[in-house]
Amino acid sequence: MKAAPLRTDQSPVDQESPESTQNQNDTTTVEYPDGGTKAWTAVFGCFCAFFGALSMMNSIGVYQNWLSTHQLEEYSSGSVGWIFGLYNFLSFFTGILIGPLFDAKGPKPLSISGSVLLLLTYVLLGWCSKYWHFMLCFGILGSFSTCLLFTAAMGTVQHWFLKRRGLATGLAICGGSVGGITTPLVLSALLPKIGFSWAMRALALLMVPFVACAILLMRGRHQDISTMPKSILPDITVLWEPRKAVLTVGALFVELGLFIPMTYVASFATNHDMSSEAAYRTVTLMNVGSLIGRWLPGWLGDKLGRFNMLNIALALCIASIFGIWLPPTGASTAGLTAFAVIFGVGSGSGISLLPVCIGQLCETENYGKTFTAVYSVASIGSLIGVPLGGQILEVAKGNYMGLIIFSGAAYVVAFGSLTIVRIMSAGSKGSTKF
Repeated sequence: MKAAPLRTDQSPVDQESPESTQNQNDTTTVEYPDGGTKAWTAVFGCFCAFFGALSMMNSIGVYQNWLSTHQLEEYSSGSVGWIFGLYNFLSFFTGILIGPLFDAKGPKPLSISGSVLLLLTYVLLGWCSKYWHFMLCFGILGSFSTCLLFTAAMGTVQHWFLKRRGLATGLAICGGSVGGITTPLVLSALLPKIGFSWAMRALALLMVPFVACAILLMRGRHQDISTMPKSILPDITVLWEPRKAVLTVGALFVELGLFIPMTYVASFATNHDMSSEAAYRTVTLMNVGSLIGRWLPGWLGDKLGRFNMLNIALALCIASIFGIWLPPTGASTAGLTAFAVIFGVGSGSGISLLPVCIGQLCETENYGKTFTAVYSVASIGSLIGVPLGGQILEVAKGNYMGLIIFSGAAYVVAFGSLTIVRIMSAGSKGSTKF
């Protein structure tokens, strides 16, 4: 496939009426408002959808720490990790079925079904007590609800923005960070007082206004006869283009490295004699850093290049893992706090910029199937990362050094892969905007 030229952004920024602009991989003309009431209202709807979709994912460390010491205390760390590994995997892998549906029908059917399943997940979690209960409810039902909302929200932003796509995507996906900040605080306050069952029901009530706003405000712009795909079946062939293939490898290793710190930072804290409240607070701090990382690099990426900023974000993750978490200082309260915030900034940037970079390599009307094809492969990293981390802990008899090195090494491979994509697209000159 012929490499595409760099995109030229010609969209207006502050007016309601859209201007035509040509997508970098297509010869057709696509209009992007890139601002205005309808566009920013849609972004707020996506923010609410991400709050619902990613609150659970960004709080996995709290759930892992609680279940390992309560309902599932008789199971090993590796066994408990498979629940969250399956959840992470299916949250992205099932998108290969949902992405083409988004391209054809828009976000509405996805947001409605995802919202219903999300609320059902929290309610049913309150009744879970056995391993297979959590595997079915958290691992399967929860992941499917996450994927529906995540795919709908991510695709919707791409329909409304081009020139300011990085900023808009970052602001929308901040909803996941806000959810990741809120949920650990709610759980740390409620779990000791009212128990797990009622805490889950309280979270279900918390989600209601957010998913309602998501359903009402998210809307797509390219669901018409001229742009509707011929089939809503999955299409993995979009990854045959060399740049997309290498980007997919990078995405896989981002997911492989990401969920290990997110999942095990709370148990790492308690293992080093910190209280449960301090451990949950570490998860919250990681999401505070992520909140900054999801919008600021997106804004800078629109100005300096999205791939450029993504590589900087991955380098920050590598530096925080090997420079703070791995040395002895990482076991102190101050050191772990610094790691949580800095890693949160870097990983949050990766989460928000990677989907934008995918959009930079494909047509907007095919974004859904391209994004979900990439993440269906990347989800393998989500599947094996957490349980592999648990197995490493068991082999090391509770020593976290191997787990930390494994996570950092995954980010090194991701950094190398995304650097190759950038060089393939824009050359080796670092100052080139891409």
